[in-house]
Amino acid sequence: MQELSSDSIEKNTDRILADEADKETNSVDHSLQQAEEQNQLHDNVENNEMVNRNPSESDSDSSSGSDSDSELGKYFYPKFEELEAARKPEPGMKFQTLEDANGFYSTYALLTGFVAKRNSNYRRQKYHIECNRSGKPTPARNPNRKRKINSFERTNCQAKVIVKLTKGQWEFATVRNEHNHPLSPNPSLARFFLSQKHMSSEEKSFLKVLQQSKIPPNKILRIFRRMRSSFGNISFKKQDPVSSVRSSSENIPSKKKDPISLQCTEQRKTENSDVESALKHLKELELRNPSFFYIKQTDEDNIVRSIFWTDARSRMDYNIFGDFISVDTTYTTNRHNLPVATITGINNHGRTLLLGCALLRDGRAETFKWMFQTLLQVLGGKIPGSIITNQDEPLGRAIAEVLPQVRLRFWKCDVMGKAHERIAAFMAARGNIKLELDSLVDNSLTEMEFEEGWSSLIERYDASKNEYLQFMWRIRKIWAPVYFRQDFYPFAESLGRGEGMNIVLFRNYVLPKDRIEKFIERYEEIQKTTLKTDDEDRRQAGTVPSCFSLQPIEKHSSTIYTRQIFLKVQRELLHSTAFDVHVVKKGSVYRLERVFNYENPEFDRNAFEVFVDPVSNTFICQCAKFARDRLLCCHIFRLFTQLGINEIPGQYIVPRWTDKFKEEKAKQYTEKCLEKADSTARYEMLMSKMADLSKKICSDGTKCNAFMLEFDSIQEKLLATDGENPRDNDNCMEIITTS
Repeated sequence: MQELSSDSIEKNTDRILADEADKETNSVDHSLQQAEEQNQLHDNVENNEMVNRNPSESDSDSSSGSDSDSELGKYFYPKFEELEAARKPEPGMKFQTLEDANGFYSTYALLTGFVAKRNSNYRRQKYHIECNRSGKPTPARNPNRKRKINSFERTNCQAKVIVKLTKGQWEFATVRNEHNHPLSPNPSLARFFLSQKHMSSEEKSFLKVLQQSKIPPNKILRIFRRMRSSFGNISFKKQDPVSSVRSSSENIPSKKKDPISLQCTEQRKTENSDVESALKHLKELELRNPSFFYIKQTDEDNIVRSIFWTDARSRMDYNIFGDFISVDTTYTTNRHNLPVATITGINNHGRTLLLGCALLRDGRAETFKWMFQTLLQVLGGKIPGSIITNQDEPLGRAIAEVLPQVRLRFWKCDVMGKAHERIAAFMAARGNIKLELDSLVDNSLTEMEFEEGWSSLIERYDASKNEYLQFMWRIRKIWAPVYFRQDFYPFAESLGRGEGMNIVLFRNYVLPKDRIEKFIERYEEIQKTTLKTDDEDRRQAGTVPSCFSLQPIEKHSSTIYTRQIFLKVQRELLHSTAFDVHVVKKGSVYRLERVFNYENPEFDRNAFEVFVDPVSNTFICQCAKFARDRLLCCHIFRLFTQLGINEIPGQYIVPRWTDKFKEEKAKQYTEKCLEKADSTARYEMLMSKMADLSKKICSDGTKCNAFMLEFDSIQEKLLATDGENPRDNDNCMEIITTS
């Protein structure tokens, strides 16, 4: 984190991107000029479709639409509903009509910064919707030509979606989102589109007339700007029926009033109405679930701005598994783009735990500081050993101030993904630099190897002046995996976690612009699913997993680890059979060479060295998997086979991945909570004990029936004392004892 503080990362990602785009694309600065450029791109798309096209109209096999469609398609203008649902296209998305699929992708294209066109048609069952810069590159123009050519350059861009008709629905069969040219998102148009939700019905009707009259977006902007005096302060408010009949002079605001201040005040009230609604939902949830609780942050006007919520079960899980947590702030909900942060961990089965959520007023460091201070307060003050987050400079600064002793890391996939998006054109112009950069980041085993490889790559591709690569180099020690080889970040590079936990947990259930209540409902569903998964894991704990080999070490590991962790160990044992052992120095250094390829290796390398200390019986592999995941790697397992070691040595059995770990830690936590006499803690203790008892007797019908009879008897006696005002808890204890 010191590296982050020293550089301060003052040139944040967005500004660096803007500077890079200015140099490479010579884009204009003013929003209105950007709107003009976007409209010119639309003017030159010959085959773009009109979104509101009649489904009964036919297509020819060789074109994507009629001339009239193409003409109207020049001024593609998404509906408000389409903007609400706008997000990155993914394989498997389904739509009722082809027009819906085309509209979804065209909306994404417009807000991302390119233009989509519908291209080939195969028997009217398969279509390609492509970037309008696809096709053979345009020949270089004569620099001496004085007359400006109103056209765009084709770059053979491969970005596209393939839409197929499957069982009566149109499905995205293939999705390619990478472009080989700069993208030019239009912030003015995006803000204008999102302002439609504040329009009155009359204004929306007028907008629809302008669209149907083929008025391009930039001219519509001018019309509304003249109507509202200033485009930057458009305020589409529904008129009061009484005020609508007043004279025009009465509708002119007084000079003493500040319209901008009035609008900001009104916006704050509207925004807070969503927060208050969410707060009401949380209060109802608290009444239904005694273990649920939340904390709110208010401003100087006593208006709620941020909320943190969790429950007693998550509180216990944090105390047991809080040595590593992930914090993700990439998701926003409701129309005000309020960030939603999730705090997640990993249990002894390697499964994701949702430890808490926070609705935040903004993405400033001060707001994140409040979140982490609240996290420590609510979750018992335990400080995690390591934290991984999305690439966010204010978030990093907040962690450095509140938790300076914690090891901080940015998701590698987040950092690399942003690099691929923001300097796509730069990389496309330099051939294999993207592939080499990915390989360098993923496969470096030492810091020296990574740093020397980076310098060589930058020099080889003449990339020393690229500011974003310079930025990545300056912050390399908080994102590059090679700097975290000895730190506990379990399965950090496995599929799914690199996308950010918000995306994994909420992507298919909550749209980014859904109301906050929808997000809270999804939170409840996740917690219920976690309980069901825990029950399934308990049932599996009483069964013997199957082994794929006759190796004693596999049988031994099946008796040690939880089922899901054993499956990971089993995969390492399988991969170990792909290596041969060569003695470099007998008794101390061995070289493992891969002689057979297998899918998804952690490192795309053919050889690793394992160092052995015969005195302490320690084994250290170059891949450092045990340090990262607390599990032995396939290379050490292969050496065990070579040396005739049939059981995992005790120092390499980490209790965290065993069944008894949670049981023992939960017992300690329960005893600690009983001392505090916390009602929510007692609730969680009872739930935990009931779950453990159910696990032991569920397979025996006689015991289950006997337990239920005793439970009903105790319940009746406890309820009977409710109106008797017992002296204290001694009465309840007497009832239970006599029962």
